[in-house]
Amino acid sequence: MSPIQQLGQVFDAVQKAKAGAPAFCTNFFPGESKLQGWIDHGELSGEVHDGAAFFLRKDRDFGHFYFCAADMTALQQAITAWSGLKSGRMVTDLIGNESAVNRLLPALEPAGFRRYTRLQRMARMGRPETGSGGVPVDFAGKADSRAVLGLIENSFDRYGEQLPMPYEIESAIENRQVLAARRAGALAGLLFFETQGLASAVRFWAVAEKFRDCRVGSTLMQHYFQTHNAVRRFKLWVNLSNENAISKYRHYGYAPDGLVDQVLANEMIDA
Repeated sequence: MSPIQQLGQVFDAVQKAKAGAPAFCTNFFPGESKLQGWIDHGELSGEVHDGAAFFLRKDRDFGHFYFCAADMTALQQAITAWSGLKSGRMVTDLIGNESAVNRLLPALEPAGFRRYTRLQRMARMGRPETGSGGVPVDFAGKADSRAVLGLIENSFDRYGEQLPMPYEIESAIENRQVLAARRAGALAGLLFFETQGLASAVRFWAVAEKFRDCRVGSTLMQHYFQTHNAVRRFKLWVNLSNENAISKYRHYGYAPDGLVDQVLANEMIDA
């Protein structure tokens, strides 16, 4: 694949795959600002095939694979012939309802991807929230960047849960999108969120292990709801293997909304 240096290269590649597409299929949905961030940090590469465009985003010791294809046949032919799938550790996400995800699996599994983990989206409608916790909560500061990233990396699966890069943590902290709870001068827990208009998403909610019996998590969540009383819809993604987290989200009024994310990995990533 060749490095992508301008947004126009991405748009041109996608349009070539879309041209005359009878049943266009894709898993490539980044917003323009996120896409520009990947380009600015030298993370994105791509290549165009007959009826398909492939993109790869570097992330730590592996890559995220994205595709745009005219139809399932074009996708299957292009990925079967693509040698890049064996070039290093790689994951890809299939996002949609169950039927949409199941339609894509026959094109990717025979080429060398296997099912790695599965996430579901949960949502709750905005409503007043009462209650208070036992630890103070404020916004994380620049000096917290390393601790925030460390807690996220220690709490989530880097292959399956789209962990932020250091520059994304720094940007989120600057934009006051990371709530922090502290005890004895240490970062006890965090809640990383993104709010746009009347919708807000929890990206990561984590508590350091030694503080998990101190009401840190509940305090963070209550503070988040109380300071977002104009929001009408809250949402998040959660790993289906994390029954403890799912139970807690249900306690706060979240419920599955029908979207799933089937994460696939190539053979270089252990099951």
